[in-house]
Amino acid sequence: MKNQIITIQNTQLPVVEYRDQRVVTFAMIDTVHGRMEGTASRNFRENRNYFVEGEDYIELGSDAIRRDLPEGTFSKFAPSGIVLFESGYLMVVKSLTDPLAWQVQRELVNGYFRHQQPKTQSEIIAAMALANVEQERRLNHVENEIETVAEAVENIKKGNMRAGYVGYRQVVAKSGMTDAKCRNLVNVYRIPTDTHEFMTPDGLLSRRAIVEFDPFMNAFHRMMSEAEPRGTRWYHPKMGLFQAIGWEK
Repeated sequence: MKNQIITIQNTQLPVVEYRDQRVVTFAMIDTVHGRMEGTASRNFRENRNYFVEGEDYIELGSDAIRRDLPEGTFSKFAPSGIVLFESGYLMVVKSLTDPLAWQVQRELVNGYFRHQQPKTQSEIIAAMALANVEQERRLNHVENEIETVAEAVENIKKGNMRAGYVGYRQVVAKSGMTDAKCRNLVNVYRIPTDTHEFMTPDGLLSRRAIVEFDPFMNAFHRMMSEAEPRGTRWYHPKMGLFQAIGWEK
């Protein structure tokens, strides 16, 4: 297995991969960080209980070293060897906080561990096609959102309201009751209401309460059938005294 070489802070390091993941040895860490031999392995030993085998590092036997690692990664006589994944490397060098160490960490993470192999032409074309599909999906979503907003704005400008609903002026005129008594009837008989948004002649956004017309009139006629005349007024236990002028027309 032929070694690739990468340069970090003017120091050449061999590229070591284990099962398609880039790894480093303690010796490589000491070299690139300019530390005394044994520094990285000591940090590892002192904090080993925090490391998760298989996630932060893996210990390989002699057969795996010869079979899966580039020649020279460890001595050919080594009975075993530990290699560190990216997370393990960052844990080992956690105590190294000088300016050079921070720069080395950045370069080693970005230029070594997260290095991506060049894509083939087919992979590039596939990635471009996927990006185009995603871009088209996003544009369609934005267009739909714009249409929805435009429709809502247009409805507000026109003063459109839900079908079957009217403002309180209409039910006041139809029932002959005051606005307050109409609202009282709505509350007592739990008639559906809503809020209607519209543009004033001055171009300002305004809101008003609206009520479902048929349920209102049904409740009104039911209430009048139960009400007692009191001179020029009417009385109902749920409505109190009220006027209903011209309601029979």
